[in-house]
Amino acid sequence: MRAFLALYPDEAARGELAEVAPEDADDVRVTDMADWHVTVRFLGELDEPAASAVARAASGALATAAPFNVRLGPTTALGTGARVLFVPAAGAEAVARLLDAALEGLAERRDGPFRGHLTLARARGRSRLPATLSGIPIAVAFRASEVALVVSRLEPARAVHQIVARFPLGARGST
Repeated sequence: MRAFLALYPDEAARGELAEVAPEDADDVRVTDMADWHVTVRFLGELDEPAASAVARAASGALATAAPFNVRLGPTTALGTGARVLFVPAAGAEAVARLLDAALEGLAERRDGPFRGHLTLARARGRSRLPATLSGIPIAVAFRASEVALVVSRLEPARAVHQIVARFPLGARGST
């Protein structure tokens, strides 16, 4: 199974993001609002024993991390050859480093520095997204109090995400 660890914005943040998300069109496919997330660690293909080992390591590491704020914005941007519309995300860098250390040898290594973002839309087919979608001002924040372990199944129309575990932040420090 293909898996990743993610932060999900709360309902208020998703509502604000919806204000800048484009409409579905012939050349634009808006990602499902329920799937909007910030990936803090892509894990790659995992079998069941590897996923269990990752879950144990992530749970232990995240129990030592305090909840934190994630800031989305200041504007929308186009990436991957103008085929992806995203919003930059800041604030999860420490948790990304913590997970990198905790998961060493258990999952694929990160292939570069952590660059937090939330994908709003993708180009359909071979088209590129309109340049007018880039640079739309947005400033949204949400409180991250847990990290989700998500498995992803690729289907012809889109990836289907399923949260299989949730790891609360700061569980060891709470009462």
